[in-house]
Amino acid sequence: MRPRTDGAIHATVRIMSAKVLILLALVVTQLADAATFTFGVSRFGIGLESNGIAAMLYGTGGLEAVLFAKGAVLILTIALLVSTASRFPRLLVWGGAAATSLGLLGFGANYASILLLS
Repeated sequence: MRPRTDGAIHATVRIMSAKVLILLALVVTQLADAATFTFGVSRFGIGLESNGIAAMLYGTGGLEAVLFAKGAVLILTIALLVSTASRFPRLLVWGGAAATSLGLLGFGANYASILLLS
């Protein structure tokens, strides 16, 4: 087995950095969505929520139930993406992009609603 060259090490570092960046973007946008959801619901109530699952969870278990479900889904998503990243690298990219996009969409909708109602 040949020792790795500096080029291979740098390529590995770049790949690892890309994976970390994808997962970091996913987490940040999902947490931003959760934070604006929490602020909006605590200030204006759940009546404006368009996500039926979130509204149903809120009705049965309150804000804690919604945040618990969001956290559980976030952890499961990260676990799935990390565990399959070496075998299916495109899943990491596409799955990370989809989850990041949904977080951005939720954050943007929540933020716009808060601005319009304030």
